[in-house]
Amino acid sequence: MSSPEPGPAADALAALRQRAAALGDPALKAAVANAERAYETLALDRAALQSRLAASSTNAERELSKLRTLGRVAETVNSSLKLDDVLRSVLDTAVDVMKAERGFLMIANPAGKLELTTTYGIDRATVEGDDMRPSQTTVRRVFETGEPIVTTDAQQDPRFNINLSVRALRLRSIICVPLSIKERTIGVVYLDSRLAPGLFSPHDPDLLTAFANQAALAIENARLFDALRAQVVEISRLEQLQARILASITSGVITLDGSGTIATFNDAAAETFGVPGSTMIGKPSRALEALIPGITTIIGDNMLTKPVDFEAHHPTRGALHLEVRTAPLDLPDATEPHGWAIAVTDLTERRKLERLHAADVEQRRAISDAFARYLAPHVVEQLMRAPGGVALGGERATATILFADIVAFTELAERLDAEQVVEILNHFFSDAVQIVFEHDGLLDKFYGDGLMVVFGPPRVRDDDAKRAIEVAAALHRAASKIQAAGKPLELAIGIATGDVVAGHIGSPKRMDYTVIGDAANLASRLQGAAPPGKTYVDDRTYQRLETKPPAEKLIAKIRGKADPVTIFAVS
Repeated sequence: MSSPEPGPAADALAALRQRAAALGDPALKAAVANAERAYETLALDRAALQSRLAASSTNAERELSKLRTLGRVAETVNSSLKLDDVLRSVLDTAVDVMKAERGFLMIANPAGKLELTTTYGIDRATVEGDDMRPSQTTVRRVFETGEPIVTTDAQQDPRFNINLSVRALRLRSIICVPLSIKERTIGVVYLDSRLAPGLFSPHDPDLLTAFANQAALAIENARLFDALRAQVVEISRLEQLQARILASITSGVITLDGSGTIATFNDAAAETFGVPGSTMIGKPSRALEALIPGITTIIGDNMLTKPVDFEAHHPTRGALHLEVRTAPLDLPDATEPHGWAIAVTDLTERRKLERLHAADVEQRRAISDAFARYLAPHVVEQLMRAPGGVALGGERATATILFADIVAFTELAERLDAEQVVEILNHFFSDAVQIVFEHDGLLDKFYGDGLMVVFGPPRVRDDDAKRAIEVAAALHRAASKIQAAGKPLELAIGIATGDVVAGHIGSPKRMDYTVIGDAANLASRLQGAAPPGKTYVDDRTYQRLETKPPAEKLIAKIRGKADPVTIFAVS
């Protein structure tokens, strides 16, 4: 039997034990032994009670410390409106108060899906990895049910120890509580520890939930603040964008708010009317009457207009010609009257240029018509396109030249009055010019009772010879319809093809577009040799025809040619 602990009672029991031993009384010895055992039992009970009292005191102090810490931290959490700072503060506070080893915080996005926002002692990849799947399941359950989950020893808790990853990670203490606002759960706080079981007490879920609810309000306030700040930034950006757009628009833009007050007056409008935009903003719409007479009538009648022309006045430029469009502006508050947008396009310079252009076109047309009576069409076209580009000189090209002459017209002219002669010539030449132009020929010149036509320069074509033959036939038909002294006119026509120099010949003050070369001389000689009603064509022209007309092949001695020339007489 052990000796009682030192003290008055122990000393008394020791004295009784010595006396019983001295007396040798067995009954006394037994009584002393029973007394000692009863004393030891009382001592043990007292020690156990003291231990429990000490533990209770420690737990109470711990809970009180948690409450005090959460109270102080709640003020800290609510002191910021920056979402990231609030989230970090919430998680750090929860980890610190609960003495957890790790933790993370998840917030629901607008679609209701949880997103990891903040971690402590663990990285994102680990949280989202397969090893943390039981924790992910716990988080989803808490988020969906709104009920907290806590375990003091996950290794012994049947809700968790069936997961191999829980045993592999050696998770001990786990607590997960919802972040709720009234009955709406916006996220969860998850904490765990791999170091010690029993880290979280049965009261911790209620304690942490109370804190989480406060934190949820702080988080929601921060989210709303972030959303409002984003809206303010977006509104500011849109206002700046609107200002830049209005400044860059070349047309004047004026807007009126629902009360009829000028809200915007862009730079283009200020320039158009010659007034500073800042002086117009804030004025009633009737102030626009001085700038656009009649505009308030359109707005007052609530009319949607197509472009309307207005006459206005600029202080230095004078009369203005404006095109004005109006359209209603729908304001956010449907109870308020709608505003108006007024787009003003200054057409003053455009109208002036249009008038000048119309006058120029008319002048050029008149000049072209006048020159067309004397010059070949392509020369007129070149002259109108580039008046300074017409210069002396020429270029080598292949051309088909036609000479046509009225047979025996000199004798005819001797028998007729001059007026009759002029009338006959004008009649023939009018028909001839029409025929030549219809076949894209170049009327080179009139000479006496004849004319010279060029096919080719300045735009050589493969069908130059074909068109020359067609013009010759048409000229014969036209001449046969004209009567002179009771007889139809007859023509002698010569056609030749060869290389020539085509260009402006003469002097800088007076020049003609013509061709010079052996082909021109040959065509003139063939015309002189052709009998009435016939067309003499040289061999080169005839061979260029895809469809050759009936003709008589001749070998003739032509003046100016040393050797006989092969020609074809086309009827």
